[in-house]
Amino acid sequence: MCPSPRTQRHGCALIIITVIATLASCSSSAHAQQGRHARVDPQALAQLEQRAKRSESDAVVIYQDGKLVAEWYFGKPQAPIEAMSATKSIVSLVIGRLVDTGKIASLDQPVCELFPEWRQGKKQKITIRQLLDHTSGLQDERTTVEIYPSPDFIKLALAAEISEEPGTVFRYNNKAVNLLAAIVKIVSGKPLDQYARDELFTPMGITDVHWNADQAGTPQVMAGLEIRAQDLARLGQMMLDGGLWRGKRILSAAWIAESTRPSRREPGYGLLWWLHQEFRAMVADDEVIAQWRAGGASADFIARLTPLKDRVFTDREAWFAAIAGALGSQQAWHDNTWRKGLPEGKHLPNPTLGYYASGYLGQFLVVIPAAGLVAIRQRRSPADDAKLEDPGLSFKDFPAMVAALVH
Repeated sequence: MCPSPRTQRHGCALIIITVIATLASCSSSAHAQQGRHARVDPQALAQLEQRAKRSESDAVVIYQDGKLVAEWYFGKPQAPIEAMSATKSIVSLVIGRLVDTGKIASLDQPVCELFPEWRQGKKQKITIRQLLDHTSGLQDERTTVEIYPSPDFIKLALAAEISEEPGTVFRYNNKAVNLLAAIVKIVSGKPLDQYARDELFTPMGITDVHWNADQAGTPQVMAGLEIRAQDLARLGQMMLDGGLWRGKRILSAAWIAESTRPSRREPGYGLLWWLHQEFRAMVADDEVIAQWRAGGASADFIARLTPLKDRVFTDREAWFAAIAGALGSQQAWHDNTWRKGLPEGKHLPNPTLGYYASGYLGQFLVVIPAAGLVAIRQRRSPADDAKLEDPGLSFKDFPAMVAALVH
């Protein structure tokens, strides 16, 4: 998930809670409406509200079966907030529209057909799908320190070297996904932001959006979309309803399914969507350790974790505890895996409960189909720099707490 330049800052005023606005008599507490939403656990909802407040959330919106369950702004302005890396998932919807209308004939189309300078070497093997599932093999840093200073994100990506054989390794790649903006313009004749406005936002009544661009004027893909919580919820509801918005076909049900199923190299990721999966088992086997070694994880890190090799953990907390016990802290694990774009371990097959968009500072759009839930959490860039990397404020367990609303 990529940070971006600071967005607008706001102070905190009174706490305002609006719940089930369609009822004639509204209670000030979200958990007073369980007669209307019997499937929502009132205790779990109260816990989520308190967690959202403690983590300095700016906006939380929750729908079930298309009806508003909770809408909390905690006294803060109801204005667009940058979605950070959750922008990627919205771009996935745009690509889906291009596929549905035949402007992209196949996700397996080589990107070099659109960029002739890639008709050489391993770059000619890279496909549109590999940009979407982070397996392009293009060199990239896990952070965005190289990208934001660049005057042209497209030229930067086109000039990148190849780190791995295309299609073989999942490596979260901010640099590569920015190419999707150029692809949208080439195949549709419109810049990404205009195409999204005409084909996605306007038909759904979404008007208050802004899309940040690089210095060359190209809309970003890795981040950059500023949008309201309620409008993100509209997009989530459209996906929950199989691509329909109030009876109007926005996307095909086939694209919704395609983009939210496990991808070829990462079972926890689809096509620019993260998958919320029930934790069943985690293991560090020979394949994972080989990837750590090849990817530059420290020899000390590998040596300390080798005694855990092939040990299957069926409990998430037990896995984290074992990692922290072997390394002395989880930070060394984080630095040698996530920050290097390496796997944290191997997830054994587990059921997918839903899917979500996720962005820096804790931006979330969560959809849990079986429960009929759509949930949004947004947080602005804080005034205090010390809070930028505070894990407690990023609310990383938001998708899990949303799923726990319904048993």
